[in-house]
Amino acid sequence: MMKKFTFILLCLVIGISTVVAQNTKVAGSVISADDGLPVIGASIVVKGTMVGTVTDYDGNFTLEVPSNGKVLIVSYVGMLTQEVPVSPNVRVVLKSDTQNLDEVVVTAMGISKEKKALGYAVQDVKGEKLTQAANSNLAGALQGKVSGLDIKPSSGMPGASSQITIRGARSFSGDNTPLYVIDGMPVTSTPDVDTDLQNNGSVSGADFANRAVDIDPNDIESINILKGQAASALYGIRASNGVIVITTKSGKGLAKGKPQISFSSNLSFDVIGRLPEFQKTYAQGASGKYSPTNSLSWGPKITDLPNDPTYGGNTSNAYTKEYGNHEGMYYQPQRAAAGLDPWTTPQAYDNAKDFFDTGVTWSNSINVAQALDKSSYSVSLGNTHQDGIIPSTGMDRYNVKVSAETKLHDNWTTGFIGNYITTAIDKAVTSGNGLLRTVYSAPPSYDLAGIPSHIAGDPYTQNSFRGAFDQAYWAMDNNKFTENTNRFFGNAYANYKTKFGTTDHTLNVRYMFGVDSYTTDYVDSYGYGSNTGGGKGQIENYGWTNATYNSLLTINYDWNINDDWGLNVVAGNEVIQSNRGKYYEYGTGYNFPGWNHIDNATTQSTSSEHWKKRTVGFFGNVSASYKNMLYLTVTGRQDYVSSMPRGNRAFFYPSVSAGFILTELDALKNDVVNHAKIRASYAEVGQAGDFRENFYSVPTYGGGFYSLTPILYPINGSNGYTPYYKIYDPNLKPQNTRSYELGTDLSFFDNLVTLNYTFSRQNVKDQIFDVPLASSTGAGKLVTNGGKLHTNVHEITLSFNPIRTRDINWDFGFNWTKMDNYVDELAPGVENISLGGYVTPQVRAAAGEKYPVIYGVGYKRDANGNRLVDENGLPIAGEAQVIGKVSPDFIMGFNTTLRLWDCTISAVLDWKQGGQMYSRTSGLADYYGVSKRTENREGTIIFDGYKEDGTKNDIGITGANAQQEYYSILNNIDESSIYDNSFIKLREVAVSYPVFKSNWMQVTLNVFARNVLIWAQVPDLDPEASQGNNNMSGAFEDYSMPQTASYGFGVNVKF
Repeated sequence: MMKKFTFILLCLVIGISTVVAQNTKVAGSVISADDGLPVIGASIVVKGTMVGTVTDYDGNFTLEVPSNGKVLIVSYVGMLTQEVPVSPNVRVVLKSDTQNLDEVVVTAMGISKEKKALGYAVQDVKGEKLTQAANSNLAGALQGKVSGLDIKPSSGMPGASSQITIRGARSFSGDNTPLYVIDGMPVTSTPDVDTDLQNNGSVSGADFANRAVDIDPNDIESINILKGQAASALYGIRASNGVIVITTKSGKGLAKGKPQISFSSNLSFDVIGRLPEFQKTYAQGASGKYSPTNSLSWGPKITDLPNDPTYGGNTSNAYTKEYGNHEGMYYQPQRAAAGLDPWTTPQAYDNAKDFFDTGVTWSNSINVAQALDKSSYSVSLGNTHQDGIIPSTGMDRYNVKVSAETKLHDNWTTGFIGNYITTAIDKAVTSGNGLLRTVYSAPPSYDLAGIPSHIAGDPYTQNSFRGAFDQAYWAMDNNKFTENTNRFFGNAYANYKTKFGTTDHTLNVRYMFGVDSYTTDYVDSYGYGSNTGGGKGQIENYGWTNATYNSLLTINYDWNINDDWGLNVVAGNEVIQSNRGKYYEYGTGYNFPGWNHIDNATTQSTSSEHWKKRTVGFFGNVSASYKNMLYLTVTGRQDYVSSMPRGNRAFFYPSVSAGFILTELDALKNDVVNHAKIRASYAEVGQAGDFRENFYSVPTYGGGFYSLTPILYPINGSNGYTPYYKIYDPNLKPQNTRSYELGTDLSFFDNLVTLNYTFSRQNVKDQIFDVPLASSTGAGKLVTNGGKLHTNVHEITLSFNPIRTRDINWDFGFNWTKMDNYVDELAPGVENISLGGYVTPQVRAAAGEKYPVIYGVGYKRDANGNRLVDENGLPIAGEAQVIGKVSPDFIMGFNTTLRLWDCTISAVLDWKQGGQMYSRTSGLADYYGVSKRTENREGTIIFDGYKEDGTKNDIGITGANAQQEYYSILNNIDESSIYDNSFIKLREVAVSYPVFKSNWMQVTLNVFARNVLIWAQVPDLDPEASQGNNNMSGAFEDYSMPQTASYGFGVNVKF
């Protein structure tokens, strides 16, 4: 009996042991040895298997370990990997990997390198930093976060353009936009349309978005900014302005297992950021007299309107004789024309405040990603819907991205990435016949919102307080400005990797083929009845198509020669084929109202252009390292460009960079400075032009609604030809940029403090620009080389992490940049060239001056530079001259993040010091008499100047009539509207808190605000509201669309 019992008990023990051996449940946590904080997203893998998981928000994990699992491998980027034995409860403390203190970054051609090995400056921004305040615009999300990056937004209008430059300008009048590379594929980022060219040299008209508007920040994993030419030299002739490398979210790097889903939804309310202050005392008119059709507000006091001899209800005049006295009221012709009671009680209206709505921005994004045994994939969907603060403006953007990668063999990997974007933007025109011209200048006595914008019974005849410009509410109903884009970009690749059966040699061969294709259609339509088009309207339909194909082969070889020496060699070939087309249709004078279409235009003209461009490049890179201390990299690229003259299409660009990590020397190792590095680089790159053989062109065809044949050409079947207005230098060559860079990277007290400093200089010669020609030559401009420009840049980034505990973590950082662009010389006989503006003032590049400058009519001055006044104490207009310098003295960003237990608070502050801008809105507000500055008309103004005899001016300008004359004189002196463009702006503030956390899902709520506080020198307006998407950006303001302040909330869900 005992034997049977013993046998049964043994079988039971063995059975239980077998069951237990089948699965072991492990629960554990991973924390950092540096600060005791949980390590979120640490990888835990059972050694020798594909079984694994990642830690949650609290650093915890659970894992079912199979019977053959004995050891767990715990790893995290920047920390030493540990192997721990399997047990039911595991607590792992990871230490920082000081050898990999500088993380791996993506450099040129998608090559990943350790940051410490680089001999030049790069800076990265993680995706969570971009989206912490739910900014749906990439340029806005980057503001204040990167040194050396100057971002100039044009307005707060949906889809507004932003000019981004890295380390200043390289070209006087050409493109200064950096190259964008998304997941290894260079894509188009510059605007199709230049505001200066589209508007015939004027700043009037609509804005045009740059193609960065197509990028959804929610889908970005990280951004690396390759600032200097040495960093971007492998991209050759396209990368003279630096490179922005964007890596999007994918399934690579995830723990194998179930799909990971993340969803975010953010809703914000947008209000006008800064409004001019208006006077509320004086009515429409001039010289103290009321006039209902005068554009000025230098009339009588609003309270005195009932006593006006012509329109007052208290006085005897034509209207009171016809309708009888109306005590305390006055007659307003516009009310009568609109079919309203013409008699109204005088009051002051806040027309500007009433005009703007509260805008709404709603962004949604979802990403599904999964890593399998040999494959991974990611699918992202995104949508941004934006209603602007101006009712007729808005944007809808839809993004779809699919990426996948699979391992075909131990050596072979293949994958693809595809992005489709559709964007629809409804815009409003600025300057010229701009929307705000009749809002900001509206007399305070006029009810702009309450009086219908058209006469009774005729929606096409405007009813306004002034002529010449479209009434704002009428324009919103009848004028239309749209921009619609459909875009696809992506790439497919194959990768072969082998170690040749050793641990010292690695060969990686990668071939990628990519495409970037889009079509953008624009409509600029002034409706029937508009003042543009002679009262019968005008329409422009135009668009661009672009298809760029990129073939890229890279061969990357690593050789660990011995414990001290390492060698990396990269060689490759790139072919870029660009096919572009443009069409343009113009029609004016609609035959009848109600159909604002080019087929209804009385006169029409059409044109189209098509061109192709090919670049073939061969590049090489050799990097050597010694004892993880000395690094040297030499690169070279040979480009062949089809857009340059024959015989001058091949160019070679070299670069060299070196880094020396001082703290790898035994003598310099210490507990204070844990990392010290010096670096230097030199590079030479170029920028090609678009050369054309001199040619004749067919004049623009003219036609009309009743025309059966074009009016002018052809005549009797024969085409007429005229010389093209530009001629091209047959010896044209690329502009050349030589870049020098010196810098240092320091870390103190176990990375408590990090400091980076970089000085760089860019010397640019052989600028490609249009030189004006005398009319006797038969051409207007010569495209040629000439001129020199240089830029000195100082960059400092400083980060500080004073509190690092499990429950509280606080870090903050500063980035400071000083950029000085100087024009050394232009072409012989050319002192300056226009970048845009009016006849006066203009934004120009001027020899011997900072780049760019504002050129216009200045004050008359004496030999000591003092402004002069006449015998009445009024300023005197001088000659046309440089009246302002646009470049700031420095720009600085401040970033901070404070985590209190689970609550995270972040903020970004931006400071721009110095620089000047021309604000026509402010100047005209004084001229029209609507600004708050003009309200004290019974007081005295003494202009700050000097008399002809050299004594200080003490002559008072007293009374309304004298002050009206004073502001009228200032209106003819451009310099009077030049303002200091310094400002400090609270870019972002955000608070997030996880309201639900579990092993399978996390829900985080966040509230945020953007651009909510501003301290500025420019009166009335946001200093970042400006005209132009080109090199005059940030210099010129004329009824520009205002910036917005945003307040919102959102939710992020991960499971």
